[in-house]
Parts: sequence; structure tokens; C-alpha cells
Amino acid sequence: MTRVLAVCVAVILSSCVTTTTFNGAAKVPKGADGCRAICDGWGMQLAGMVQLGEYSDGCICEVKRGGPATSSAGAVVPPAAGVVMQMVAQAQEQDAMQVQMQMQQQQMLQQQFYTPPPMQ
Repeated sequence: MTRVLAVCVAVILSSCVTTTTFNGAAKVPKGADGCRAICDGWGMQLAGMVQLGEYSDGCICEVKRGGPATSSAGAVVPPAAGVVMQMVAQAQEQDAMQVQMQMQQQQMLQQQFYTPPPMQ
């Protein structure tokens, strides 16, 4: 009886699944020239193309190269340095939050096990 019920539930749940749909063309019209036009339309430049089997392909666009990025101080900063600096800041923030949580937990434990001083 349990197996029949399990099979019925599985059949009902599998019939509720919606199908995935895709909109637009599977291939980029005019190949690399089409990709170049798409990237230009986004204010970017064509970096490459990708082929996903025989069914579809796609464009890889990147920010146009106009020169090295500079900081407010005028020093040259590689684009990845900003990402690394952000990751370091996030890690420091997480560490600070973890220390704060540990301190709060210790305070809660101390409050739980508080014993009043002996009465005289």
C-alpha cells in the first residue's frame, strides 16, 4: 500500500513540472560580424565567440580598452586589483562580524549561568 501511494505521489509531482522555453535565435546571425554589431550596441568590443554544440553559439563581449584604469591618486591599478581589494574588505568584515557574534554568545552564556553572590 505504501509503495502504491509513493508511486501515485511521484506521478502527480512529475506532472507538475513546467518545460523550459528559449526565446530568440539559437545562432548569432552573420557570425562574428553579428557579434561585433551586438557588442558595439552595448558599448563593448568583441572578445570572442563560443559554440555550444551544434545547436547554438554566442558572443563574448568585453569592456573597450581605452588605456589602463587609474585610481584617484593617479597610480595605475589593474582591473583585478579592485576585485581583490573588495574581497579582502568583505573577508575583514566577515571576520569582525564573527568575532562580534562570538562575544555575544559568550555574554549570553555568562548570563545563563549567573550565580548571585552568597548572602551574608
